[in-house]
Amino acid sequence: MEVTRSTEIKVGLVSLAAILLLIGGIMIGKGINLSPNKAIVNISLSSSGGLENGSPVVVDGVKRGMIVDVRNDGDGVTAVAELDHIDDLHADASAKVTILEITGGKKVSIDPGTTGSFDARMPLKGVVSPDISDLITSVGDVSGDAQSLVRRLDTISAAMTALLGDSVVVRDLRTMASDGSLLVSDLRTFFQANKQPLKETIASLRSLSSELRTAVTENDPKLRQLLDKLDRTADDAAAVLRRADGAVVKADTMLTAANDVLRAVRDRDGTAHRLIYDAAFINKLDSTVQELNTLLLQANKYGINVNVGLGHEP
Repeated sequence: MEVTRSTEIKVGLVSLAAILLLIGGIMIGKGINLSPNKAIVNISLSSSGGLENGSPVVVDGVKRGMIVDVRNDGDGVTAVAELDHIDDLHADASAKVTILEITGGKKVSIDPGTTGSFDARMPLKGVVSPDISDLITSVGDVSGDAQSLVRRLDTISAAMTALLGDSVVVRDLRTMASDGSLLVSDLRTFFQANKQPLKETIASLRSLSSELRTAVTENDPKLRQLLDKLDRTADDAAAVLRRADGAVVKADTMLTAANDVLRAVRDRDGTAHRLIYDAAFINKLDSTVQELNTLLLQANKYGINVNVGLGHEP
């Protein structure tokens, strides 16, 4: 009886140890830590990227915690991470969802950053890296375009085959290749024959450029003085032109006044008009001048007798 009871106790202890080992293995495999000093970090993502409760969280490649909750949050997803500590995280820390292994699974890789103090109350910005499934989906999306591209390449290949099968085209291509070879040979011969003259020409151009630069540097003050004189001359010429313009205006005014006078002499019945345009008046004036001239000649020759009567009526 005592042997049976002892055996049962041993079996129970072994079973309890096995259960404890199983639980410990599961906790180690899942990354479960019973430490009470846990830090909660909210990771903001555009999508879950395949994360689920229990997905590991690593910092610089070292496992530090796991995802305890994944929930929709407005336009994105919030993944709640439980970490052992956040002492080495900084304000510019970032997170990235990557593939855990080829067979599947996801993990969160955290870059701790370098500057600033990390505030666990603020969400940590994260991105989701493409994985094999995304690649397969992308390949499926472009498969139709790939088929069209293959068909077009096949059509182009057939057209090229038909083109190269044309003896005329092949002959023309050979002629072009031969002409190109001759051209390259001629160019090589030309450069070999004129290599030294070309070098001398380049040297002469460099020397000329240097001399021009020196001439400009040496004559810069004279050029500046010449430009200053040209500016002053231009100013003087502008002043002369302004005065000439004023003189032209005055001359135009005088011509206008003279034209008005001439028009008045021509159109009005005045003495000047009669002297120029009235033939009868001119004849009378000419006759009067002749008689006056005759009178003066006689007075000069015979003198003038003057009878003066005083105190009586004529």
